[in-house]
Amino acid sequence: MLRVIMAGLAALVVAIGVSSAGDLEAIRARRQIAVQKLQGQVKDAVERSRKLDTRDAGFLLENMLREVKDSRDLLESERAPLVSQLQIRMRDVNQGAQAKKVADDLRPLREPPKITRPIAVDPPSRSPSTVAKDFMNQPRAAAQLHADLIRQREKGNLDLMLGVEKFSPIPGESGIAFPPYWKQLSEYRKKQVSPQLTEREKKLLQTLNSTLTVSYDGDRFKAVLQHLEEKTGLSLLVDPNSERDLNLDYDDPINLKINKATVRTILKTVLGQKGLTYIIKEGNIQVMTPKRASEHTVVRAYQIDDLIAPNQQMAMMYGPMFGQQMQQMQMAQNAQQLIQLIMMTTDPNYWQPNGPGSIIFYAPTRTLLVRASTEMHYQMASPAMFGR
Repeated sequence: MLRVIMAGLAALVVAIGVSSAGDLEAIRARRQIAVQKLQGQVKDAVERSRKLDTRDAGFLLENMLREVKDSRDLLESERAPLVSQLQIRMRDVNQGAQAKKVADDLRPLREPPKITRPIAVDPPSRSPSTVAKDFMNQPRAAAQLHADLIRQREKGNLDLMLGVEKFSPIPGESGIAFPPYWKQLSEYRKKQVSPQLTEREKKLLQTLNSTLTVSYDGDRFKAVLQHLEEKTGLSLLVDPNSERDLNLDYDDPINLKINKATVRTILKTVLGQKGLTYIIKEGNIQVMTPKRASEHTVVRAYQIDDLIAPNQQMAMMYGPMFGQQMQQMQMAQNAQQLIQLIMMTTDPNYWQPNGPGSIIFYAPTRTLLVRASTEMHYQMASPAMFGR
């Protein structure tokens, strides 16, 4: 009896195993079919998105991506390439939409205005040759009309600019007129902006601008300084700290032969051979090292908006979107050219990186911020510098 029961149990176990194996194969087959179907749907969605507009294509791809991420039939190794394929296509669609938007924004700037003209109905009595001639003349007439519109616009802009120039601040007067206090206002501004110099400093600067001929052939440095003081009447005060910094020896020889040069040039050349320079302070010439001289600079702001004004035609050439940017770029370029002109006209070795002076353009106020010595500021404020 026991043997019969054991045989029945064995047959039952075998039957259950065969049934479970069959179910696993069926489940695996159904999953494989679901995966293939989903892969086909992804491929179809990508292809359909190429034929739709950007809005519908984006909506289709987003739904397909959500379905792929939520699918329980996909393994991670099968899900990752499908997600990547959909995301790449969505990125292309978004980039295409942005490019189309930019092109739509720029189209009015590139295309001439469309001119619509009423279509004339030809009377039945007109000959075929007349109709053909009128048809061929239509493009020419449209081009002429476009040229007339541009000419009228330019004439209107010119009349506007002339009207601004002829505008009178004083009612009842013609031409450009200024109020009676304008001269006093200009003098006040000149006093506020120009460097204020004492009579002694003005005389000192005139002496530096005068010419002198010297010939030093191995002369002692102390003798050269005394000779310059006798010839020019200047007082050359040597900074004691600079003497210690350089371990200055007044018996060192100086060699310089120059004919009719400014006292400024001669003094800088002589002092430069000893590693020194000078500044103007309290109406005297103070000799010191360039490092110590850089500590005695003054920062001043110079208004230059009238010297770097951009071309107003750029706003018309490039339109309202890019015209202002082009004007700002031209203004910055003009400012840099002006800075280079100042450095080359005054003393190239005075400005950074060789010297203590610096010039920076500050765009919001259209001013130059100049760090320099009092003498350099006097040269820059001279009317001969910019022809003002």
